[in-house]
Amino acid sequence: MKVNYQERIEATTTELKIIMAQRRELYLARQKVQALYLLKSGSSQSITDVAELLGVDRITVQKWLKQYNDGGLSSLLKLRRSTGRTRVIPYEVIAGITTKIREKSCEFKSYKEMAGWVEDNYQVSVKYQTLHKQLHGFAFKPS
Repeated sequence: MKVNYQERIEATTTELKIIMAQRRELYLARQKVQALYLLKSGSSQSITDVAELLGVDRITVQKWLKQYNDGGLSSLLKLRRSTGRTRVIPYEVIAGITTKIREKSCEFKSYKEMAGWVEDNYQVSVKYQTLHKQLHGFAFKPS
């Protein structure tokens, strides 16, 4: 069954072009508007065509269209914050480690020594594996 998406998109192609130009810095937002534009302008006839043109999955385009249908452009373009876990090692600790490593007097011989230093200076208990994972190849290579 083919659905005519041109009729379901209220914004005009001109409005969508303007929004795309304004949203260049936000790639995902631009892709979302571009999906609407492709359907509204008739450049693409199906969600599958749009998905292929944008390099995303068909389900992703369907989710975007559901967002648009539920709340309009403002809902579609709303930036959502990640609700992921907080960092185990705070940014200020990473910055402190980086500063310490760059000092000529730095004498860390292992990640375990570094973990001890972090606990002494920042009162943050960090496992060796976590520290290694966060810093491996970043700023520290023990001898």
